Amino acid sequence: MFTLRQLEFAVAVAEEGSFTAAASRCHTVQSGLSHQIARLEEALGARLFERGPRRVRLTSAGEVFVRNARLTLQAAARLQEEMALALGSVRGRINIGQITSLHVVDVPALLATFRAAHPAVDVHLRVGMSEALLADLAEGLLDVALVGVGPQVPLPPQHRLLHEEGLSMVLPPGHPLAALERIPLQALDGQPYATLVPGAGVRRLVDDALLGRDIHPQLQYEVTHGELQRQLVAAGLAVSVTPASMAENMHGVIARPLDEPFQFRTCAVWRADPTPAARALLALLPSPKG
Repeated sequence: MFTLRQLEFAVAVAEEGSFTAAASRCHTVQSGLSHQIARLEEALGARLFERGPRRVRLTSAGEVFVRNARLTLQAAARLQEEMALALGSVRGRINIGQITSLHVVDVPALLATFRAAHPAVDVHLRVGMSEALLADLAEGLLDVALVGVGPQVPLPPQHRLLHEEGLSMVLPPGHPLAALERIPLQALDGQPYATLVPGAGVRRLVDDALLGRDIHPQLQYEVTHGELQRQLVAAGLAVSVTPASMAENMHGVIARPLDEPFQFRTCAVWRADPTPAARALLALLPSPKG
């Protein structure tokens, strides 16, 4: 009734919201893609897309079709990958996600080793916050995610602890709190504060610890990367809280451990049915630290 190429076209239109963008993504001409979508709709007896002047949207039938089309395309790709493995090579595509500030895994070195061992694998990496990466993993958009979370965040059974550590407060040079060897969380009260945006593991760990307690830092700076946190602190604009390993790698600031027993965990998490490429990558990950 339909081909894998037609399924690919339909998924691309749904994800791009445009026939033009979908054709570019699929390396074909728009007229050809539109013709194949029309043939697909005729064969199914249902319209899959509502064509608007600016954007294409899925119909209710289209939502059902595209959801199942993704599963079919994934199954077809998986079949090719498993057959390649049976013949002695790892092939296919791997989608990897990592948190913005990752210090316990040298990702470029890991990927270089992986590419040298498995040059036929198409590797894709993107950076995000832990909660978003875990959501994408659950939806099948990622194969492996390197996340940082507290123990209150549930992880699927298929995960590996890579590192566990406490948290440190990061201070500008000359800050009065730098005289302390360890800093109580209460010291955050009233301090101008720079932190990662919601969705980051360390943000949730600290926010949860502050709930119900009379500790109110002045939240002024919400950023997406630890380097900007460091710059804000080094400029004397704020204090911050980061994983201890991250604080140790920051220059121009002073780091002091918090005296509460925080447990920040860097973990590798993967899908319940890892592909051959995902299994090969996981085999290269370092042993747990901390």
